[in-house]
Amino acid sequence: MSAFVKRNIKNKGARKRQKSSESDEAEEESSSVVVVQDRRKKANPNVQSTSALRKKQARSSNADSSHSSEEEESAGLSYKSKRSAQPEGPRDQGATAELEIETEKDRDAQAIYQKSIDINKELEGKEDDKVYRGLNNYTQFFKKKDSAQGNAASGMVRKGPIRAPANIRSTVRWDYQPDICKDYKETGYCGFGDSCKFLHDRSDYKHGWQMEQEGGGSGHNHGGDDSDGDDTKYEIHSDDEELPFKCYVCRESFVDPIVTKCKHYFCERCALAQYKKSSRCAICGVQTNGMFNPAKELIARLKSRELEEHESDSD
Repeated sequence: MSAFVKRNIKNKGARKRQKSSESDEAEEESSSVVVVQDRRKKANPNVQSTSALRKKQARSSNADSSHSSEEEESAGLSYKSKRSAQPEGPRDQGATAELEIETEKDRDAQAIYQKSIDINKELEGKEDDKVYRGLNNYTQFFKKKDSAQGNAASGMVRKGPIRAPANIRSTVRWDYQPDICKDYKETGYCGFGDSCKFLHDRSDYKHGWQMEQEGGGSGHNHGGDDSDGDDTKYEIHSDDEELPFKCYVCRESFVDPIVTKCKHYFCERCALAQYKKSSRCAICGVQTNGMFNPAKELIARLKSRELEEHESDSD
């Protein structure tokens, strides 16, 4: 059994290439220039290249280096010393400098009013020259004396805002914070716990100004001895020693005793008689302003003494 297979001929209708002539072959042999055609690559988003950018940067760097070398050869820069030992800036290191954030002194309200006063003094008694000198410089025919407006150019009585001092420098720190946790000191509990930046201390303490106040305001004692020579302030007095037994004014036993705010005791009748002469205390001279309170402790002591004397007489 025989099988026939049909051949598949490709490019059956294609035209065959003609043989070149001898003249064309001669021209091809004579030309030695080879032209390379640029093949256009298909854009592939998965492939990225920076070769073109690198070539461009290399060209620009070569051009810049050539230009910079030419500029370095043509131009140069150098500094010359002043040969002076004085520091830069003002001679007083700015000690007399003024703060220049306020209105200039020749343009503020005080300067404007002073200028109007000077112009009025200059034109006083002269004929009007029909010259406009501004809104604030009209001729004043009536002088304001003995008033704030009339004295506004002398001393601290000024028209408008007073000039702020421009030559004062101050570095102030008010240390009113002892850096002790207030919550922990008062309640024993702090919500921040160990992360609190203040000291957790519940002990009693005093500030520096409190210790100076207790020291009598005399400052620190450099001798190391804090005693002022008064030993009586350490003595413990009894109640009987503090209360007097006779009135200072009448030199007799108390009748309706009263006490002043300076802790001095008088009879009510003696205190009122003394107040008519002077409102100050008869012993220490402190201003009482007529305030007298009943001496309850002294009254109780007098009553107890009367009871003791009555009991002794009965025995």
